[in-house]
Amino acid sequence: MNLDYQIHNCHTHIFTIDYIPKYYLSSMFPTHWAKNGTVAKVGMTLFKNTINRYMAFFYSAMKNSQMEVLKELRGYYPSNTRFSVLSVDFDYMDAGPAKFDFQCQIDDLAQVAKTVNDEAGENLIIPFLGVDPRRENLFDLVQKYVEEKGFRGLKIYPGLGFFPNDKRLYKVWEYAEKNELPITSHCIPTNKNHFRFKPTDIMIESAKLLKSFSDKDKKDSYKFAKYLNHPYWFDKLLQDFPNLKINFAHFGGNVEWDKYLDLPNEKFEKDTNWYSMIRQLLKKYPNTYSDISFTVHDRNLYPLLKNVINSEYKDKNIYSPKNKVLFGTDFYMLQKDYKERRFGIDLRGYLTEDEYWQIAEVNPKRFLATKFD
Repeated sequence: MNLDYQIHNCHTHIFTIDYIPKYYLSSMFPTHWAKNGTVAKVGMTLFKNTINRYMAFFYSAMKNSQMEVLKELRGYYPSNTRFSVLSVDFDYMDAGPAKFDFQCQIDDLAQVAKTVNDEAGENLIIPFLGVDPRRENLFDLVQKYVEEKGFRGLKIYPGLGFFPNDKRLYKVWEYAEKNELPITSHCIPTNKNHFRFKPTDIMIESAKLLKSFSDKDKKDSYKFAKYLNHPYWFDKLLQDFPNLKINFAHFGGNVEWDKYLDLPNEKFEKDTNWYSMIRQLLKKYPNTYSDISFTVHDRNLYPLLKNVINSEYKDKNIYSPKNKVLFGTDFYMLQKDYKERRFGIDLRGYLTEDEYWQIAEVNPKRFLATKFD
């Protein structure tokens, strides 16, 4: 294994509350209220025993800029660590306007990345552009920010109101496949960041194709959102773009990992358990990956992770999951009680050095490499 011993964190966020929609938390609690230090601290206290969007929300409220958030993140790692920084397009989730819209978010991120990378003399910050099929002139935006602004990946969050195989995205996916651009998508049944409008008839009819669909979910946007980023749609997408480079973020989530470990197959079936479905996608397509962000904050899942990292197949028609797992933390979503450095060292202490560097350098380098390098 030829290593540079350079850690790659493939899943981080640095956007602040100023880029979050006005009614992201509640129609009764405008986001700008949390800019008050006292309110933010009270919020942090109220939600200190939970791991959810509320803690992350109040954390972000206490930061003044994306550069400030990034400075803290980098402080937990060696100075040469590389970070995939994921922007999110919140503009169409129907939760009101943000103080600064998505355009402002990505312009600021582009400047932050350029400043840090110029100073370092190498690309340590790898910005990913949030993609939403409802945005006008989306392809032009993607092309501009990749070719002129230094973005080297794309980020989608289907739970905000669209399917990943939406035909309006196909020109973008064709461009991404041609140029080997990495794509990261939220891929877990829970979608704390979810659309707020009523599911449309077209969305409902599409969701009915899934075995797990429940009619009782069709009036609840939070419950319905899980049908939008279901692995089924990624399989459909990859049938059209088999060489697309996609990271299924969170590997299905800790709840699905627990189900896989604790239940016999007939209780969940391999085509309804997200861990199992994602693993099948890793084995089926050459450029599919999955990061472990958020999911393995539960240390009881370390043995299963170790099993995946060591999964290899002699059959050349099956791609080995060993080569598909990516290190990622979902910073700052877990900052409330599991600090970045503590998580990284706990994980590295459990894995062998070869296992750790496989997911922290070898696999990420392959995932992040593009034709623009």
